[in-house]
Amino acid sequence: MHIKIVMTLPPEAASVPLVRRTVAEAMSSAGVASDCVEEAAVALSEACTNVYHHAEGNDHYDVVIVLEDERLTMDILDSGNGVDGNLHHGKMPDGSAENGRGLALMAAFSDQIVFDSILH
Repeated sequence: MHIKIVMTLPPEAASVPLVRRTVAEAMSSAGVASDCVEEAAVALSEACTNVYHHAEGNDHYDVVIVLEDERLTMDILDSGNGVDGNLHHGKMPDGSAENGRGLALMAAFSDQIVFDSILH
């Protein structure tokens, strides 16, 4: 089965549950195990949350989800300043930190994450 979903969304908190439900429904419909569905949904939620928290000046962002056979690819595209790839070390901040868990959660629930920035 091949599923491709393309969404253009406002960089607002309300877009995150929509994206999360969309990927979860697509994966569930394709017969993916529920633990894999939940992990993918969390990783995607964290990536989209980073867009609305950190990508200044965006009027939208795009999410491209491709599910084929046993492979899921999720691309989150925005016109922000990019992410420092060195920040992606997969370590959780200490328990008293109020934020900073998003990249670590994405790493924990993904086989591979790639941050790519194109300077204009």
